[in-house]
Amino acid sequence: MSNDVFQPLISASDWQDALAASESAPVVVFKHSSACPTSARANGEMEDLAGEVDTPIYRVVVQDARSVSDAIADDLDLRHETPQVIVLSDGASTYDESHYRVKADDVRSALNGAAE
Repeated sequence: MSNDVFQPLISASDWQDALAASESAPVVVFKHSSACPTSARANGEMEDLAGEVDTPIYRVVVQDARSVSDAIADDLDLRHETPQVIVLSDGASTYDESHYRVKADDVRSALNGAAE
């Protein structure tokens, strides 16, 4: 599966668009490190999820857009980690996991809870 299953987060305005989108429906933000094997596994999990849900999955590659990754952590008052998956609803984090805990099944469950 190609990387076009993700909506890229490469600028501050991309991040603001993702945050605004979460006001009307839950969205997923995935922070990815292109240099980390754990993140590569998590990326596969998020690609699998993208093929199963209609929810937008925004991805920031930390090496390409560290300032965006930092803004996400600052705006949501979360610790920066990679890989990291965040479910946003109404402009706030409703789910946050990192490293080996980034699992498609868990994010799907979190999305089902956020949509209720």
